[in-house]
Amino acid sequence: MGPGHLAPGAGRPEDARMRGEPAPYLTVTLTGTGPGPVAFNGIAGAGTLVRYGDATDASRTMNLQFDAGRGTTIRLSQLGIFPAQLDAVFFTHMHSDHTEGFADLVQLRWMFDGAGAKLDAIGSTDVVSRRGATLSCRSFIAHVADAFIHSGEIAQRHSEIASRSAGGPADLINTITFTPTEEPQAVWSRRDVTVSAIRSTHMAGHASYRVDTPAGSVVIGGDAGSDAVTPPRASSTSDQVEMLASGADIIVHSAIHPALAPDRGSGFFPHAYYRQSTAADLGAMAQRAGARHLVLTHLIPALGAERHGPFKIPGGPLTERDYSEAVRDGGFTGQIVVGTDLASMRLPAHETSHASIDRKASP
Repeated sequence: MGPGHLAPGAGRPEDARMRGEPAPYLTVTLTGTGPGPVAFNGIAGAGTLVRYGDATDASRTMNLQFDAGRGTTIRLSQLGIFPAQLDAVFFTHMHSDHTEGFADLVQLRWMFDGAGAKLDAIGSTDVVSRRGATLSCRSFIAHVADAFIHSGEIAQRHSEIASRSAGGPADLINTITFTPTEEPQAVWSRRDVTVSAIRSTHMAGHASYRVDTPAGSVVIGGDAGSDAVTPPRASSTSDQVEMLASGADIIVHSAIHPALAPDRGSGFFPHAYYRQSTAADLGAMAQRAGARHLVLTHLIPALGAERHGPFKIPGGPLTERDYSEAVRDGGFTGQIVVGTDLASMRLPAHETSHASIDRKASP
C-alpha cells in the first residue's frame, strides 16, 4: 500500500461530520530538535510525535513516536502523554542522538505498566556498512535495558511487583524490522492509519517514513541526504524522500545551514556536512513534491548557538529568519516552521490552507 492510500475501511473527515462524530485531526509535534549528538541549551534530542484521533476522546487517539533522542520522555510528559500511551516507535536510523531516549521510555513503561500491551518498535533489518560495521535495530532493542539488568534493578523491582516481567523492558516490546527499498512500502498499519517507509541515505539502514490518515499526511525524513554524498551533485536532498513526499501535507526533516559548509571556515567535518540536507535544498524539494508545510528540525547548528560542539559558527549565532530565508531561497512557497521543542502543527482535516501552529516554550 503506497503513499496517499489509506488502510481498508478508512473514512473521510466529512463522513464523521455527517454521522455527528468529531472530525479526526492530525497533529505533528517536535519532541526534540537538538543539533545532533551536540547538547545545547536544554534542547531535547531528535524526535517527532504524530497523533491522529479526535479531540474529545484521548482513548481514541493514536500516538506514534518517530525517533527517541535524549529527553523524549520528558517532552512527552509536557504533552500529557505517558510511555504506556504510545502505540509504536519508529527509528529512522541507529545513531545515538535518535535512539538514546528509548531506554528511558521503555523502562518507565515497564515499571508502571509492566503487565500492559507490548509496544511496537519498528526499524530496518540488520545491515553492514561500507566500512564493515553491522547496524542492528533488533539488537539495540533486545539489549536496550541491559544496564538496568546488570545493575540488579530489574530483578529488584520484579521482586517487589511480580507482574513486571522478569526479563525487563525488552519483554514488552514487539520488534518489527523491514528491509528498506527504493519504492515506498507499508511497514505498519492500524485502523485507518498506514505508515510507509523508503530507503534513504545518511548511514547504512537509514529509512524515511510517511504517515497517511484521513485527516492528512506527514513525511518524516530523518537525516536523509543525497545518494551522491559529495559534490558535484544537483541537490543535497534525497530523491527517495522526494518520491515519498509527493502530495504530502507536511514534511518534517533535519536541516543543516550553509554556515557550516566546508568552505566557510568553521572546521566542521565535511563528511558530516555533506550527509545532511541543506535548508535551501529542502525548500526546493518540498516545492517540487507539492507539500503545503515544511517543518525543519534537528537544526545544525542550533538556533542561538555560537558553536556547534567544538566548531565556531562563522558569522555568529543563527536565527529562525536565517533558516526561513534559506528555505525561501530554495523556492518554497508554502508554510515554514523552523523547529523548536514542542512546536506543534495541526491539520484540521484539510479545512484550511494553513495548519494551525502551537509553540510551547521548553524549559
